[in-house]
Amino acid sequence: MDVQAEPFRKVAEKRATDICARVALSAAARAFLAPSLSPQGYLGLLLGNEHYADAARFLSFALPIREGVWWSCVVARVNLPSEPPADTLSALQAAEAWVYSPEDDGIRRKCLACAEALKFDGAASYAALAAFWSGGSMAPEGLPEVVPDPSLGPTGVGAAILLAVTNGPPVQMNDRFRDAIARGIEVANGGNGGLRG
Repeated sequence: MDVQAEPFRKVAEKRATDICARVALSAAARAFLAPSLSPQGYLGLLLGNEHYADAARFLSFALPIREGVWWSCVVARVNLPSEPPADTLSALQAAEAWVYSPEDDGIRRKCLACAEALKFDGAASYAALAAFWSGGSMAPEGLPEVVPDPSLGPTGVGAAILLAVTNGPPVQMNDRFRDAIARGIEVANGGNGGLRG
């Protein structure tokens, strides 16, 4: 998969090392990291060497949280079974609603309730958790504020992507990874991730 040379529109960092300082990557993936590499250059190296899981983690930390949550929802949706459970759809709908209204704390808290209903299991659950972990307090309403660690949201995005991609026939997993990353690149460039209505 070719990755563009020009910067991703939605990625603020100009150097891959600034993103990698926040994300846990494998030693094999870190071996490709050089101080001068751009985010898109580093992502291209990861993809060219088939380090797909590392590429997904890297992109989940490169994207702003709102775009990352959207990406996780898109990838979760395209990997759903033909008749997904209602609570899975509810979690995705809550996370998508948060993307459209990220300032609405009620929607953010609904994302946590949806993830709890799924017993914190599966891609939809982690997409919703990523929205909940995006900011605001993690404490129940009325209690002193507990702000999430800034790495929680992107970690949730990455977990959602990995869970969506690995939930299927192993022989097609690399194809699902490539599709997920292509959708993430589209989001990084300001698109909707190729989700068709």
